[in-house]
Amino acid sequence: MWGPGRKMAFGTAPGSRSKVWYSLADGALSEVFFPFLDHVALHELRFFASASGAPPVDDSADGQHSISWLSPGVPAFRVETTHHEYRLTKEFFSDPEENAMLIAATFTPELPDLRLYMQASAHWQPGTEGNFGWVIDTHPPALLLQQQDVWICIVGPFSRATVGYYRSSDVHIDLSDGDGYLTYLYDRGGPGNVSVGAEIGIRAGSFQMAIGFAHSRADAEEVARTALQKGAGTVRQAFERAWRAQPEIPPALGKVSGDDGALARASFAFLHCLEDKSHAGAFIASPAAPWGETNHDGNHVYHLVWPRDLCRIATALLDAGDTAASLRAFRHLQAQQRSDGGWYQNWLIDGTPHWQSTELDQVALPILLAWRLGVAGCLDHDPYPTMVRPAAQFIIREGPLTQLDRWEDAGGLSPSTLAACVAALIVAAEFAGDAGEHIAASHLRTVADYWNDRVDSWCSTPSGQYVRLAADPDRRPAEGEIAPEFLELVRYGLRRPKDERVLRSLQGVDTSLKVSLPAGPSWRRYVGDQYGEHDDGSPWDGSGRGRAWPVLTGERARHFFSMGLPAAELVRTLEGFAGQGLALPEQLWDGPDIPSRGLVFGRPNGSASPLGWAHAEYLELLVTIALAGFPDIVMPARRRYTEGSAQEPAFIWSHKHQITRIAAGRRLRVQLARPGAVHYSFDNWESFTEVDAVDTTLGVWVAEVPCHKLPVGTEFSWTAHYMTGWEGKNFSLTVE
Repeated sequence: MWGPGRKMAFGTAPGSRSKVWYSLADGALSEVFFPFLDHVALHELRFFASASGAPPVDDSADGQHSISWLSPGVPAFRVETTHHEYRLTKEFFSDPEENAMLIAATFTPELPDLRLYMQASAHWQPGTEGNFGWVIDTHPPALLLQQQDVWICIVGPFSRATVGYYRSSDVHIDLSDGDGYLTYLYDRGGPGNVSVGAEIGIRAGSFQMAIGFAHSRADAEEVARTALQKGAGTVRQAFERAWRAQPEIPPALGKVSGDDGALARASFAFLHCLEDKSHAGAFIASPAAPWGETNHDGNHVYHLVWPRDLCRIATALLDAGDTAASLRAFRHLQAQQRSDGGWYQNWLIDGTPHWQSTELDQVALPILLAWRLGVAGCLDHDPYPTMVRPAAQFIIREGPLTQLDRWEDAGGLSPSTLAACVAALIVAAEFAGDAGEHIAASHLRTVADYWNDRVDSWCSTPSGQYVRLAADPDRRPAEGEIAPEFLELVRYGLRRPKDERVLRSLQGVDTSLKVSLPAGPSWRRYVGDQYGEHDDGSPWDGSGRGRAWPVLTGERARHFFSMGLPAAELVRTLEGFAGQGLALPEQLWDGPDIPSRGLVFGRPNGSASPLGWAHAEYLELLVTIALAGFPDIVMPARRRYTEGSAQEPAFIWSHKHQITRIAAGRRLRVQLARPGAVHYSFDNWESFTEVDAVDTTLGVWVAEVPCHKLPVGTEFSWTAHYMTGWEGKNFSLTVE
């Protein structure tokens, strides 16, 4: 079982002493992680109000919730729940010195016989037999859960306590069947989906609860009782002091925000909370499983490390002033790089691969992060030989087609992926030049020049509309899915903000993908997107309809600003998307309200919230406005492609990129994976010329075929000869 993907809030204590992270959803404590950020220990803890003769009120499902931060930038939260039968205020925070969290609550019933109950369950890890639960016979009784090697103890002012099975014989079921009374009391349960619960012994007023986490029963109980003995006031003060000692956002970010810096401080805190405390630099994408209520296989979860999200988070933290956190993320990336120079699609925080496909942008972005750290003067070592060079080799060897684009649904020739790769290759060439590897630098720039030159032909229609993905490097796509991917070309300086093709494509994007929401506009990812709820509000189940993404509002706002237009309205739009809890989601519901499913027009849908990428994009937008500059632009690339003279680079053939057509007036460079010679003929092999392939020092060898003077319509052929023998086939290209 997973909790809802739509979290209201997420937090942890700073530092490494407390290895507990908590999330809130629907007004209740949702998933709690311990001892690592990819390990859900507690599934949920919620309250019920019940009186004789009526079904119990589920505080989470039936109440109306408002949420606030106890202090700006400090991720401790107050949830005020109202119902016509009662009011319940809950404050949530953790102990910075212990693996424990506190709940401080005030219960105000409107009926004299109304009682308050608590129910908690541990997360059921997929593939296990489940969990165990006990009532500890003390005064007052305490509750205990065991999940493999994790023990959870809950202490509070309980008058009666019990153990049951979630949604079978738990507190809620017992109250429903027992006419509002807790009638069946059990002192143990398991294995299975065990739930523990208790009646709160206080009829009205304030009370406190503590939850302790440990790897033994005794330690869990001691941690919980110690935290409760300290008291919520003391722990809360320690929590706030610990956060106040952390780095703060630059004052300029608050000045350009629309909410006096509230979302900026929250974003900065959320991003820090996404880092695991035992694996430095391992920032997860989100503390949620999208549509977790129906997600049971543990495959589609976001508490994993994606290189893309990690680089976005690290860049935002760098630009917001926390260079140490950005460096930790960079070192984590270095540690997870494969021997072939690439990275897996995502991984557990200890580096164990989860999804193992290849996204070329996720190989390019770490190179760009290295560049950004270098420009900022933050690098404490030279990453070129150990990280940048192998990654660049992977890109030139495997590209330009990507197995998966940044949305991970399909692959091909992607404008966003190509933009990241071209920028990364130019950056890698700069690193290589600084290292004195001028032959390598030359080839890296040659590949970048070719891809940058061809991206318009590969990825835009004859009418000048960029498409999300194309497949054929020999033919311009006649049609394709409309998407705003091409804005990444502007982001890195490869195209001007007012480039005619960019502006024409934006018109198509706005016509097909723009959604007007109460807080302002947002955009869907691409035409035909199926990652979102169905129109009836039922959860994504492998199909559905893609919804609006705040990340795309942030990207559009940056482009808006780059054209010299004010972006303050879109800044306020993003702040509106965050809502009371200041949590930016992956997606927003853009259909009519469906109250039965908790879907409200313009509010988060059932996908992941908060999403680190979205908060990073918001911070980057504020940085851009505050600096009146564009920190993501790769200046050597901009000087080369938008400020320099027009280029006509050579086409590059490789075994992963077997083109069959070449533009008239262009040379051909044949890139081989091993030493050899290229034999080519312009007259159907009546004569031929042999040219040795030159070692680029990058693990590939290149031979140039001077086909630039051949007339249009000419077909010429070539093959390769290696020390071990011939290629075994001829390759042909047509000049067009």
